[in-house]
Amino acid sequence: MAKATVTLCTPAAHRWLVTTQHARVLSVFEQACNLVNQDNELLALVSSKRGLNPFAAVVISEEAGLFDDIRMPEVRVNEHHLTLGALDVDFTAAQVWSPMPAWSEVRAYFAAHPETLPALWQAARPPAHSWLEIFHTPASPLSTRAAQGTRYLIEGLHERSMEKSLQGIQLIAGLGSGLTPAGDDFIVGVMLAIWAGLYGAEAEAEAFCAPLATAALPRTTLLSGAYLQAAARGECLIHWHALFEALISNADFTPTLRDLLAVGHTSGADALAGFLFSRLSP
Repeated sequence: MAKATVTLCTPAAHRWLVTTQHARVLSVFEQACNLVNQDNELLALVSSKRGLNPFAAVVISEEAGLFDDIRMPEVRVNEHHLTLGALDVDFTAAQVWSPMPAWSEVRAYFAAHPETLPALWQAARPPAHSWLEIFHTPASPLSTRAAQGTRYLIEGLHERSMEKSLQGIQLIAGLGSGLTPAGDDFIVGVMLAIWAGLYGAEAEAEAFCAPLATAALPRTTLLSGAYLQAAARGECLIHWHALFEALISNADFTPTLRDLLAVGHTSGADALAGFLFSRLSP
């Protein structure tokens, strides 16, 4: 039996291991394998720290092509081990990584540096067909539905109108193709902007975000829904952590911005668009 060891995992990944009674493989990629349990909760096994997300565990192994033979094997789970067919994954020595940034520091930074959002916009080089192109292309690539939903969502948050924001969610949640549709990635960025204090430091971030995620869930995929729920709790990809840390430490943020934009086909760029929309308008 092939052996793999978990070096880092999130609290959600550990909870998944403890609470899961039965599970199945949701999707497999070269560097990741997503599992879903009886409660539709996800665990992402990833082969590199660069793949850390709010429900991930980083696995290492001497075996080449760790996920090559994982398709639809039997999944067995106990408190410290996960078995996928002929692959045994040991969580015993895993250290915990928190997917929640130091939001108090992030909020203080953006409050003191309002010029940062335009700087991020200027530095970003969006991939083709991403929602971030709306900042760089005079003729917006977004459909009428997407543009209207975006406007309702952002205006509703500025006006403290949850009803209006939810109208926006209904229009853009699940909009686009792939396991994480572009509309959902945009919403993730919007929720991270709420946590970053870009809609007012007095706002209760989770109280604002939870209804948005709840409204989006029935309209999208399991994987995208997991990211939306995590963002509502203030949790995000390691790429966002790296960007925030670079900004706060006054380091060159360009490499971390480039890494974020490289996430998925357009997922990183679409989420960044949601983050930037808090202050910038097309």
